[in-house]
Amino acid sequence: MRSTCKPLLIVAFVGTVVAIPALAQQSASDYPTPCEASKVSKGDVERAHTVFLSGKQFLEESNYDKAISYFKDAYTIDCSVHAILPIIAAAYERKGDKANAVRALEEYLRRAPNAPDHDVVERRIKNLGDQLAREQPSATAAPTASPTVTASTPAATSTAEPVPATTASATPVRSPEGETPAETVSGHSAAPWVVVGVGGAALVTGAVLFGIGAGDISSALDRCPTRKGCPTDVASQGNNGRTLEGAGVVAGLIGIAAVGAGLVWHFTEKGAEAKNAHVSPVVGPHYAGVAVSRAF
Repeated sequence: MRSTCKPLLIVAFVGTVVAIPALAQQSASDYPTPCEASKVSKGDVERAHTVFLSGKQFLEESNYDKAISYFKDAYTIDCSVHAILPIIAAAYERKGDKANAVRALEEYLRRAPNAPDHDVVERRIKNLGDQLAREQPSATAAPTASPTVTASTPAATSTAEPVPATTASATPVRSPEGETPAETVSGHSAAPWVVVGVGGAALVTGAVLFGIGAGDISSALDRCPTRKGCPTDVASQGNNGRTLEGAGVVAGLIGIAAVGAGLVWHFTEKGAEAKNAHVSPVVGPHYAGVAVSRAF
């Protein structure tokens, strides 16, 4: 059985090593050339937001191809919103296309190297890569599973009870839903990291909301510096900006609390088994949120 498993492991390893460079060599032609936010007109920002909302609707309806198409169109219109790449990755992942999900996340890290959710995205890439590595040997092992090996006693002792047959299989055992059994993560459950990830996403969301609110207030002051007798739309813009600023502060405080609670939980728990989970931040101009899903 050892001689059968070793070639399978070698095939799986070689397949993984070949697959990773292949992903890296694919061009980023699916995505526009990144640009500065200052070079995007207000009209394009609003149009990109409208297209993004259409994509979000298709995503909620599980029409992943349309959702991905609209998200990419929104990014093409406003090429400064790199945070839409993790959203595209989430759509690919829900579609079952893990390879393109990894591509989108890696492109995000290249375009936004200082993003606050950098660690969360790296964990998502690792989890997806692990899933791809597990799926590949499973597909390879299926047609080459080792035959049944039956042990029998010598002829001189034919009256003895026969030894039961044993079957060697190189295919991983999967649950009825197609998932591998729960794994232990360094003696700790993954739940605290989910809390930390949610907190990090809340911090990102708070920062985005605060920035949008500050921008609206600045625009309103430019159009009506005295704050007296201002047009209705200007006053509304300023009030909305203040509301968004407040919401950003609240979201940021919640994020800080969640990160702290998750870290305390991680370092104080005695260890438990749980399924890995990852958190996907969803942020962009006038839209923000967080998506939590099981890694495997």
